[in-house]
Amino acid sequence: MIWQRTTCDLERVDANGTRGTLIQGDALTIDLSDYAGRVQCVYLDPPFFTGERFSFRMRVGEMGWRQGKRVIQLPAYNDFAGADREQYLAFLSALLHRAHKLLNERGSLFLHVDYRISAHARLLCDAIFGEEQFRNEIIWSYQTGGRSVRYFSRKHDTIFFYAKSKQHFFDITQVPCQRKEQRSNHLKRHVDKDGRTYRSIKSGGKTYVYYDDEPAYPDDVWTDLSQMQQKYPQRTGYATQKPIPLMDRIILCSTRAGDLVADLVCGSGSTLRSAANLGRPFLGVDASRHAFSVCRKRLFDTQLSCVAPLSTVPAMLDASVLPGIGFYVVTLNAYTLPGDAFDRYADQLGDHPVLSLEAVDQWHAGLINGDTFVSYATGARKKESPRLPTELSVPLLRGTVAILLIDVLGNRTLWAASGAL
Repeated sequence: MIWQRTTCDLERVDANGTRGTLIQGDALTIDLSDYAGRVQCVYLDPPFFTGERFSFRMRVGEMGWRQGKRVIQLPAYNDFAGADREQYLAFLSALLHRAHKLLNERGSLFLHVDYRISAHARLLCDAIFGEEQFRNEIIWSYQTGGRSVRYFSRKHDTIFFYAKSKQHFFDITQVPCQRKEQRSNHLKRHVDKDGRTYRSIKSGGKTYVYYDDEPAYPDDVWTDLSQMQQKYPQRTGYATQKPIPLMDRIILCSTRAGDLVADLVCGSGSTLRSAANLGRPFLGVDASRHAFSVCRKRLFDTQLSCVAPLSTVPAMLDASVLPGIGFYVVTLNAYTLPGDAFDRYADQLGDHPVLSLEAVDQWHAGLINGDTFVSYATGARKKESPRLPTELSVPLLRGTVAILLIDVLGNRTLWAASGAL
């Protein structure tokens, strides 16, 4: 069987679960007019203006995923290295303007920044959303990171919470948390007739009662949500990945099931994964092809529409297709990149070259109809399943059997089967 390179405008994933859209492109220039006024929550975790170039730690082959010893460092994103503050603020302003246009009248913005730019970001949000729409300056405090002897260690990020209008939706009862330890010596302890303990205090002629078993809710200092630890199985290797519990809290308090969530610099896709888990449709955009590949893998079980360019890398693919009862069995046999593709990564890969399917990070089997590739099954390397599945099933429907493959270098290629099946 011969496999020929082909193209398509859209990749669609046929799966149950939440519907979402993933786009590889510049959020400031791509056409998002179809989403204007439809989004309930926008979360933005833009570059922090560190001046650094961040990398993506890609594991290679089964050994890489099993032991973490075969890896390559790929470029994730450029955090305005060599740029000045005016250039960064122009970018951030344009991003906030676009978020404002996407939100509906009951929608909310959450802008995630740190000490480098928080003061400027607050002023931009005031100018674009209006000072009266400011809701919170949330402090996300964590224990990870280094220590300093020249100043107090910087152990928090800032998340600005703004509403689109006075009609914005917010439901704190959806995000209960553990009660913070606090001194209560000034509160009198009581037990009611049902045996429930509570504490009370009189102030201003009124008595305030606090039951010990009542649910507690977050204030604007979040100390109960940790950063991603190195050994977490959810780690993707993508720089500055945010934890799912952080995104859950933001999405749950500001949306209801079925509301649209957007992240215009989605990176590793934590916002999108959280939205899918919670039954919220989503829109994710990022300019990095490695961000796209990470998100695509994390969202394999959603009704996903993908828009991303295909690579022109001179690769070769060997696969086979056998018709069964009601389905095709598609087997991936080999994948070959140019001989010098990994030369620049030799020091990180050791003495062993990357051979054949070791170069495959994920592949998707499906059917091409018109300008759309419909994916019905996915094989991908993960920490919990380091070995790449090489056999996938595709329903026996109208269309051309095809394979969409993303290799460890981020090359995304589409292959159509030709010849008798």
